[in-house]
Amino acid sequence: MSTNSQAYAYWLVSPSLGEIRETSITPSLKEPLFLDTLYSGISPGTERLVGLAKVPEECWETMRCWYMEGSFALPLKYGYSLVGQADEGDNQGKRFFVMHPHQSRVVVESSDALELPDWLPSKRATLIPNTETALNAVWDAEVSQGDRILIVGAGIIGILISFVLSKEYGIGADFLEQDKQRIQYLEQLPWLQNSRLATDYQEGDYNIVFHTSASSSGLQSAINALAFEGRCIELSWYGTQSVSLQLGGSFHYQRKQIIASQVSAIAKPMRNLIDYRQRKERVLRLLADAAVDILLEPVIDFKDLPKFMSLLYQRQVQPVSPLIKY
Repeated sequence: MSTNSQAYAYWLVSPSLGEIRETSITPSLKEPLFLDTLYSGISPGTERLVGLAKVPEECWETMRCWYMEGSFALPLKYGYSLVGQADEGDNQGKRFFVMHPHQSRVVVESSDALELPDWLPSKRATLIPNTETALNAVWDAEVSQGDRILIVGAGIIGILISFVLSKEYGIGADFLEQDKQRIQYLEQLPWLQNSRLATDYQEGDYNIVFHTSASSSGLQSAINALAFEGRCIELSWYGTQSVSLQLGGSFHYQRKQIIASQVSAIAKPMRNLIDYRQRKERVLRLLADAAVDILLEPVIDFKDLPKFMSLLYQRQVQPVSPLIKY
């Protein structure tokens, strides 16, 4: 296939509206790597906010993803989990993960691409970014044996936090979740045998709470569930949405903490011990477990992506970890 070829990309045209556009890719990079896309992953929470144009202007530069085009004011080409296969040159046949918007064929700087080991299925590799987020959050929490842990929100980040806790520490985590479909989904996950739904939790039951629901009520529940000097690890990104909390009760006299966790910086407790490459290597070791394959649904054909994303923007679907097949 010619290196100067056409591709198709998903573009946000206006809030809640996207379309597939033809685009050209040319070898203008220093060491270009051409990939035919196999799969790309959707991060439902972040991509929904982006698709509704709810990224605060002060965050536009920080929130830029690699190879993004356009702006958060829309139109915009956005996304950050793509797996492709090289079809030419010395890398022919090799598979790579790269942070790139949803697009059928891409050219990236070779140094930006992570070559995938043969044992890692392409679908599972789309979980790399969210697994890295979950691992970083667990490090931010400074988890140790004996911790009583609650996860508020059973989306992909909350579920992967429970997976990391089980794999790395042998610790179970309770879940607080309201959606009946997600509750049923949790019951299928093989690493949650030692966990339960926290339908009857009391204030002070937990010394670590991970909050992922992106709602004021969820964050309030997380704070209320904490014990003395407990830590709430906040992973939600709210965009332009306001957050309202009641902090006049036990929050101060119980010395409770709210700690923001975001993957672009290595968690402070590990920052002097590990670099970004080593963190990625730990993520790959975690993804050697085929148990996470249960998370990879639904699979959407690329041609059907605009319709699916429209449903996502309007909350008419609430998928855990959807991925796109090309």
